[in-house]
Amino acid sequence: MTQTKIIGYLRVSPKVEDIDNRIDVMTNETQAALYIERGVRGNVTLEDRPEFQKAYAQLKAGDTLLIWWMTDISLGFKLAYDAITDLLSNGICVRTYHQNLIFKPNDPSTEAMLRLIKGYEEIETYQRLMAAELGRRKLKGNPSEWQAKFKGRRANHKLHQKIAQLLTSDKTMQAIADETGASISTVKRVKAKLQNKANH
Repeated sequence: MTQTKIIGYLRVSPKVEDIDNRIDVMTNETQAALYIERGVRGNVTLEDRPEFQKAYAQLKAGDTLLIWWMTDISLGFKLAYDAITDLLSNGICVRTYHQNLIFKPNDPSTEAMLRLIKGYEEIETYQRLMAAELGRRKLKGNPSEWQAKFKGRRANHKLHQKIAQLLTSDKTMQAIADETGASISTVKRVKAKLQNKANH
């Protein structure tokens, strides 16, 4: 019978004061099978996190991914929900050390927790959309302010060229954004343009 294992994943943030303690605790829990993500923001997708990808590659059905809390995989409920459900669909359990929540495939308690996370995700999305709509309504009441906000900007071709060069390296999109001072959405747009050119 194949022995199941615990693989740990921890995202290090400068905002966390007890990070050394977390590393010690997680190392003990996983028999040193711990992957530590450094210099990556919480809104970076798991596909763009090198250490998470290494941890994920080690996981098989029946294994457990140990995280400190859901903020290790996402700052928002949507990505957390998507990540957990993806792992569960592959037969992988997810456990949080903080509060000791355990998500198991085909488990009624897990389904209840996922419904709760899904509910928070929908509220989070509604609040974000409502805030954006209220902002638009306010601007529409002031035509000159609306025009100034949405007149658009010319593309920074030098910046885009630099981003394109860095995209050929093994750096993550977030690392490229940090290095160039661009937003992550700008890096994604440049990447999409390059892929479109390659496909034509």
